[in-house]
Amino acid sequence: MLSNALIIDDDPDVRLLGKTLLSQHGYEVLTAGSLGELVRQPALLNAELILLDFGLGEFTGLDILDYLYDLRIKASILFISSCSQETAALAITAGKTMGFHMLGFLAKDKLFTDLASFLELLKKAPKAPTSDELARAIQDNQLFLAYQPQIDLQNNHVIGAEALVRWQDPQRGVLYPDSFIPLAEQSDQMVSLTWYVIELALQQQAQWQAQGWHLNISINIPAAFIQAEGVLEAFDQLTQRHHAVLSKITLELTETAGVECLGYANYVLKALRQRGCQLALDDFGTGHSSLTQLYRLPFSELKIDRSFVSLIDQDKEALVITASIIDLGKRLGLTVVAEGIETAAQHALLAEAGCPVGQGYFLSRPLTAAAFNAWMCERSLPDVMTQEESMFARCNACCVEVCSATKRSR
Repeated sequence: MLSNALIIDDDPDVRLLGKTLLSQHGYEVLTAGSLGELVRQPALLNAELILLDFGLGEFTGLDILDYLYDLRIKASILFISSCSQETAALAITAGKTMGFHMLGFLAKDKLFTDLASFLELLKKAPKAPTSDELARAIQDNQLFLAYQPQIDLQNNHVIGAEALVRWQDPQRGVLYPDSFIPLAEQSDQMVSLTWYVIELALQQQAQWQAQGWHLNISINIPAAFIQAEGVLEAFDQLTQRHHAVLSKITLELTETAGVECLGYANYVLKALRQRGCQLALDDFGTGHSSLTQLYRLPFSELKIDRSFVSLIDQDKEALVITASIIDLGKRLGLTVVAEGIETAAQHALLAEAGCPVGQGYFLSRPLTAAAFNAWMCERSLPDVMTQEESMFARCNACCVEVCSATKRSR
């Protein structure tokens, strides 16, 4: 079976040479000369390997990466260009940040001599997981949650955490959502995966409550979950079994574009609100959310997309848009959460704009349960825990870590 490759370059000679070389290595090759061509022919992107030029007329390779990211394309990417090593390094870093498998940088004048070595690296790379492997991972409890703290930006207190799923694959190591969430969507496993994540989150909430930490926990749910048959009854059974504190649970709707029937979604979401859950509209300000959904669905929180937050200390327009979203949230009586805070300047600007809550690498990276416990203990916030509770939590964190290590060794 031939592998599919795509060459994106505005030089026809490079496209021809690359196609010839890749064909010799067993690839079925398509080519494109511009971003516009990709937009007009999205089928071109059905590729496992992409050779990408950095300079593409009015656009750059970074524009292509943004487009691939928006479409959730998963392919190995090799930069081929005449740009400097420094420019290539920045582009590769950007690609890795977006979750792409970046093979590296190959100067165009070395395409003929050095392409084969990169293809050998690709052959040795771990294969992408399959839907059957994902199903077994859920069944064998290979998935776990990391927790990214959410901070009150006005007083620096921890108010909760977002639960983020990870896959501890025996052969590949830790896999992040970008590598298996699209797989779950394509194989109709998103609902079963979401139930698994909710159960793990409820177990963690129960542990935090036992430690005296009355923290909110945010859980991502896809549109398919809302539309699943019997979702309310199953949710009731699960939350009752774990004695969940529903007022401390926020369900983040991650795919509002997939909500085909707002009337039915409103029915389900209102029922969840009546049970005490909070509801967040994720990625607000992007194409995945809209004012219509904010108006018609019973959200209690909106999350400002990181694409705005990451630019507020560099781009005046991004700051204005972000401040406007904060003001909109206040006027609607919604909690506003800024995600993707990466610098002290961004933190300060958000606090000054009156943003209530934030999360991001500047505040804390996502942490395993044991690491989160230890992090909380280090902060020793007086309104979160007393001195006795802090000592108990430190002890519990150690116990959790030992138990986790024991479980991993089995």
